[in-house]
Amino acid sequence: MSTTLPADRPAFGFSVTPGPPAGVAAEAVEAEAMGFDRIGIWDSPALFREPWVTLAAVAGATRRIRLGTWVTNPVTRHPLVTASAAASLDELAPGRTYLGIGSGGTGVMHAGRAASSLDDLERYVAAVRGLLEDGVAEVDGDRAVLPWARRRIPVIVSAHGPRALRAAGRFGDGVIVGLGLTPEVVAASLELIDAGAKEQGRRVDDLEVWFTGFWFVDPEPGRARAAGAWAATSFASHLARTGVEGKLVPPEHRGGIVELGRRYDYTTHGAVPDAQKAAYAALARELGVLEYAERRFVFAGTPDEVEAQVRRAMSAGARRFDGAIDADLPEHRERIGAWAAHVLPRFARATRPQTRA
Repeated sequence: MSTTLPADRPAFGFSVTPGPPAGVAAEAVEAEAMGFDRIGIWDSPALFREPWVTLAAVAGATRRIRLGTWVTNPVTRHPLVTASAAASLDELAPGRTYLGIGSGGTGVMHAGRAASSLDDLERYVAAVRGLLEDGVAEVDGDRAVLPWARRRIPVIVSAHGPRALRAAGRFGDGVIVGLGLTPEVVAASLELIDAGAKEQGRRVDDLEVWFTGFWFVDPEPGRARAAGAWAATSFASHLARTGVEGKLVPPEHRGGIVELGRRYDYTTHGAVPDAQKAAYAALARELGVLEYAERRFVFAGTPDEVEAQVRRAMSAGARRFDGAIDADLPEHRERIGAWAAHVLPRFARATRPQTRA
C-alpha cells in the first residue's frame, strides 16, 4: 500500500452516522466531486442503518472515493462475516475498499456486550486477513474458510490510548488516532505508532495514519466554535473510558476530563439533541475543561483559524485528517460542504486516488 503524501498536501476524509443508504450514497457523490479522499460509515446497528448495505450503495454511486467501515468491531461480527462483506464490497469498488476496526463502542454497548481486549482485536484482524488473503483462518480453535476472496484489503485500526496506538502500529495497515489533534498529541501518537511498527520491521511512514476529530468552519467569528462547543465531550468519553493515565492530559484537567467522559450519554451517541449539546458545553465549562477539550479534539473557527489549526497538526507530522460527523443527513452535507468550500482550496490539493500496492 502506498502511504506517502506530499508534505504540503494532506488528505481529508470523513466518517458519518448512516441514515437511509440512498441519502448517504448521494452525499458520497457530492463529497467525491468536492475532492474528499475517503468516506467511512459507523457500525452501530441499534442507532443507525447497516454499514455494509450503506457501503454497497456508496460503492455503486461513486468512482474514486475510498470507502469502508469507520469502525466495525470483533464482538458483534464473526471474522468470516466481516471478511466476506469486505471482499464483496471490494468487488463493487475495486481498490477503494478498506476495513476500519476498533475494540467496540456503541455497536457493542447496545448489544449488551463488552468491548474486546487488544489481544482479541489482534487475533480477529489476523483471522480476517487470513480469510481474505489465504482463504483460511483459525477462529476460536476452529477452521474457517473463504476460498473465493483472495484479495488484500487494508485494515485501519482505531486507537484512543498509548497501548492501543502501539498495538495498532504493530498489526494494522493503518491507524485511526482518536487521542487528539494538537501538535504535542500528534507527535506523541506518531512515536507510539512507530514503536509498534518497528516490532514488525516497519516504520510509521509505512502506515496509513488518520487523525480524527470534529470539524466546524464558518466565516462568522465565533459561530463555528459555538456550534462545536459540545463535541469534545464525545472524544473525552473515549479518552476517559479506560482512564487518562499516559494520555497526555495535564494534571489540572484530568479530573474534569474524566467527569466529562463519565457523564456522556451513549444512548444518543451520533444523534445528540440540541438541548443535550448545550448541556454538554455547559458541563465542560463548569468543569473548567471546555477550552482545553476544544483545542485538543476539534478544528473550529473561521477559515483562517482552521487552516492554522490544521497546519499546526501537520507541523508535528499529521498528513491525514478525518472529520467525525455525528448528525442527521442535512447537517452532514452542510458540514462537509463548508469544509470543501473554505478549507480544501487552501491546501491546493489535486484530486487523486490513493492506490494500494
